[in-house]
Amino acid sequence: MNLAIFLFLSFALLGSIEVAKRQFKLSADITRKATHVGAALIAAASPLFLSPIVIVVSCLFFAGLLFAGRSSNLFSSIHDVKRKTYGAVFLPLGEALSAIVFLSHGVREFQFGVLVMGISDPLASLIGERFGRHNFKILGNRKSVEGSLSFFLSALVITFIFSPVFGLPLILIPLVLTFVELVLGYGFDNLALPATGALLLTLL
Repeated sequence: MNLAIFLFLSFALLGSIEVAKRQFKLSADITRKATHVGAALIAAASPLFLSPIVIVVSCLFFAGLLFAGRSSNLFSSIHDVKRKTYGAVFLPLGEALSAIVFLSHGVREFQFGVLVMGISDPLASLIGERFGRHNFKILGNRKSVEGSLSFFLSALVITFIFSPVFGLPLILIPLVLTFVELVLGYGFDNLALPATGALLLTLL
């Protein structure tokens, strides 16, 4: 039953955002970010009612489904963007990787990495696209000071929520995660951020 609820929520998220995009002619950049956040929230809650192995298998299933949908118009709310990115596929793969390595040791670490990826990453993209005025390129990826600052500040808040301590670790964790988001393009940050965040919180 718990797995059925997880699958229902996941398909409901994909379906409702897809319908909203087509009905209201929303930009795929907006619907991608909404899916990004929603999927991360569902994944963060999943350890409360699913075993690690079920979470891993479910994430791999959705990664395969999204990869298959790249060649069709099935998930236009996710894939219909001009830039080359595999972020939609790497998102569930990143969650699966983090679950494999960290979930058996602690739910908190897994949730932290997933939420940083699911909240800070799309927020940085949104702020950078809408308000970015100081743009630069790093390893061929176009970034903005405003977007990176948004990522850092939101990751800082999430870090404090999960580990309310003051001092160097509170600053160092979001700094490292911001660097990871900066240097990884084509959606690879979705693959790396959950596990990196979980590792950093484990070491804190």
